[in-house]
Amino acid sequence: MKYIKDPIHGAIEVDEKLIDNPFFQRLRYIIQNGMAYLVFPAMRHSRFEHSLGTYYVASKMAEKVNCNINKEIIKELALYHDIGHMPFSHTFEYSLDVLRLMNKYKHSSILRLAGFHKGEIAKFHEAMGERILREMDKEEVAKLMREIYIEGAYGGTEVRIAKLIVNSELDADRLDYLQRDSYYSGAKFGLIDPDRLLNIMEISEGGYIFPPKAIDDLEHFLLARFHMYSSVYNHPVIEIYNRVMAYFIAYAINEDDIQFPDNIYDIIDFTDDSILSVLKSKKYKYYHFYDSIINRRPYMRSTLEGAQAKNLIKILGKDEVYEELIIKNKGKVVIGENKIETKYDNIKIRRKMGKEEIDNEIKDEEYIVKPPSRYRVHIGVYDEKTKMEVIDYFKAFGILLNFDSKRI
Repeated sequence: MKYIKDPIHGAIEVDEKLIDNPFFQRLRYIIQNGMAYLVFPAMRHSRFEHSLGTYYVASKMAEKVNCNINKEIIKELALYHDIGHMPFSHTFEYSLDVLRLMNKYKHSSILRLAGFHKGEIAKFHEAMGERILREMDKEEVAKLMREIYIEGAYGGTEVRIAKLIVNSELDADRLDYLQRDSYYSGAKFGLIDPDRLLNIMEISEGGYIFPPKAIDDLEHFLLARFHMYSSVYNHPVIEIYNRVMAYFIAYAINEDDIQFPDNIYDIIDFTDDSILSVLKSKKYKYYHFYDSIINRRPYMRSTLEGAQAKNLIKILGKDEVYEELIIKNKGKVVIGENKIETKYDNIKIRRKMGKEEIDNEIKDEEYIVKPPSRYRVHIGVYDEKTKMEVIDYFKAFGILLNFDSKRI
């Protein structure tokens, strides 16, 4: 066994055979939060340490399971849940949305390598994760990943328990990244007491079960998650920088300057550095991307919220908006949309009703403070000429945009 020092959880004990393989070691070079480091400079931590942290929390959660299942497989899945992430994590997946409109053939080719099948709604890194796990001869873990992330956890007890631990509203993934991202960003919103939740939870096939005294702790967790998304993950400048990088990746793939690996083993060297090296070597060809990211010259931005944002999100559902603005202007316009919703599915409160104990789903009447839904759209423009074009374009839809003149 190996003990790894971690600033969040202390010493993490893990079998070194699980982590000493090139696919997992590659995660050291995949940044956790995309372009967030351009706003919060210390947010350069990687998927590697987050995966170790998720493994640690999942190991604690497995001790709270009240039925007989293969807990080691679930812990391995927690360790490998992000193994399919590409450069800059979710930012790469935004780039695939753009590439689909630019070059359907290349887009389809990349999906085929990940093992996507028609009609599947999994995220790219989830499908790629299953593909990589099979190459690692982790067939049982790959099968469980498919059942949870791609097929929707319709299997037996073990699958449903595994989904609770690695892919739910209160999973090991969230219990790690809220603390880790809060620590590295310097923001205090994600500070929670996971040990308290872990100590008093019980996990059954039907969900998480807590005593009434846990309501304040659950409320704290839900509010922490809401505010981390609102203030850090969906920060307007981060949102725009994520799109700038995503559009660069899409354009460079379309131009054959970035070669997406056509061999699964070449994925090992497909990291953040490989993307940045192209941006730097082709800086004159992609100057507005280079200027924005390397020189940190932010785009001018306009942010819409609430009803205006909901209205604009409907308009953005049309491919022609992206074709007429984003692709036509070669990424000098970027658009990021997000919706924050708080759910508490599969969380129950165990109450005494006379001599009986009843497990009740959390409802609003349980006095859990539920944060509101929050809609935002961030539009970034590189220069004045593009700004005026964007203002005129959306004016035709009855949407008035005001751009910050100061670049922050």
